[in-house]
Amino acid sequence: MPRKLFFSFLISLLLGAQGLAHARAAAAPVYALAASPTASAVGQVVRIALQGRELADVYAFDVTLSYDPAKLRFKEASSSIPGMSTNPILSAGQVRFAHTKIGKTAGVGGSATLATLSFEAVGTGEANVAIKELKLVDSKLNMTTLQPDARSTLSIGAATAFVDVGANWSWAAEAIGYLAAKGIVSGTGNGKYEPARPVKRGDLMLMLVRAFGLKPQADGGNFADVPKGKYYYEAIAAAKALGIATGDGAGFKPEAAVSRQDMMVLIDRTLRALGRELPQPAGSDLDGFADKDCIADYAKLSVAALVKAGIVKGGSLGIEPTKVTNRAETAVILYRILLQQP
Repeated sequence: MPRKLFFSFLISLLLGAQGLAHARAAAAPVYALAASPTASAVGQVVRIALQGRELADVYAFDVTLSYDPAKLRFKEASSSIPGMSTNPILSAGQVRFAHTKIGKTAGVGGSATLATLSFEAVGTGEANVAIKELKLVDSKLNMTTLQPDARSTLSIGAATAFVDVGANWSWAAEAIGYLAAKGIVSGTGNGKYEPARPVKRGDLMLMLVRAFGLKPQADGGNFADVPKGKYYYEAIAAAKALGIATGDGAGFKPEAAVSRQDMMVLIDRTLRALGRELPQPAGSDLDGFADKDCIADYAKLSVAALVKAGIVKGGSLGIEPTKVTNRAETAVILYRILLQQP
């Protein structure tokens, strides 16, 4: 059967096409969700296994799970049962996944793991994952729809903790821990992060490369003031090749502290290079900031786009475009972007 026709058949089969006879299961199967691990930290991956016992002839299934999107971000789903799966369908706090065997063959019986769904922990606290609906199809194309009381509760703690990220930096602690767990940022030694330390232009490029996996499309060389052997050399070369880092004619100034508006420009360019353009500013997105006229002309569109997307919120003093950005502020902005990624 051609692939396209097969998928049409599968969707019709699992979504209740006319002509399917609804049948009650002959046995009393039991379904459960098993989490691994049950306790994790922000930035870690948690796997939820849909397990069944006393199964009888499960040829295909279509499961919808509910979860807390403030604490978990869906990553992928798979089934170890031979056959073919549909692409997961995501909606607000729900994920739907379907799988079927192929050909004239008996369905799964006894005990089996029907599917494994992976989530990334993005927020602290307890997070629940539950089966909202489970449709089963046997090898005779009889369908049964269930709402089993199967759920799993996860405990998500803070990620990598630094001794100097205390109460004064609580607003950035989760973002810093998340990025540290993913290797995007690192401490400065002795258990410290130094959240108030200014971010150098070279360090920002390194963070962007790590966060978004930037790779140069061709060897475009590097800036004259970025010597080979420096820890940020390859990151800046990648950003230069992609048109993110353009310099000022004299070089890139990798050791200079980056201003908040320049950080926003470089982030905007990075997202565009990845094909993730931000919302088009309406012209009034900066009206709520008293210092909007202090933003350089070259940065206004980038700042406005990040504000409109909810990535930059400004502080009590406004955008503060010329202020040097620090390691805490940069972590929070990258964290917000990464949480918005599909």
